[in-house]
Amino acid sequence: MTFQINIGDHASPNAGFIAFPDSRRGTMRWARQRALWIARNIPSADVYFRGITSGARSLTALLADSSIWVNYHATLTDFGVTPGSSGFATECAIGPAAFRIGRWTVLATLIHELAHCNGAPGGSSTAAEDALPHCGLGRLSEFRTGVDDPRTPYTPGLGG
Repeated sequence: MTFQINIGDHASPNAGFIAFPDSRRGTMRWARQRALWIARNIPSADVYFRGITSGARSLTALLADSSIWVNYHATLTDFGVTPGSSGFATECAIGPAAFRIGRWTVLATLIHELAHCNGAPGGSSTAAEDALPHCGLGRLSEFRTGVDDPRTPYTPGLGG
């Protein structure tokens, strides 16, 4: 089993968290499959996720957790959101801005929000965004130097 994509079979307790519209479901399914590929093929992903905070799990474990729900948020201006991201969470949402850019940004947003579900703090902390280069979605040179490569979905220094 994997984390759940809300296709109308879940009523989130969070305002604005709804089922993915039909037009977004294919991209979300692709992002889930690609995230599973990352966990199987890029060992640094699991290492990074386990080190996010005390009690944090690997990316593989998060992806296998069917109690985690990924929802759509039609009016969200950010790419994604995870309520209560100062602790562990089982709900997050991805907004239309990520989909407008494309499937790689949706994947990057999914990884970022899963890092929050795994205990990465929000605010000025970059722990969630810093998961991206460890998952092959950015260059480690960006991570080390803080200099953005616009060809990757990683944004060095991005908090939240």
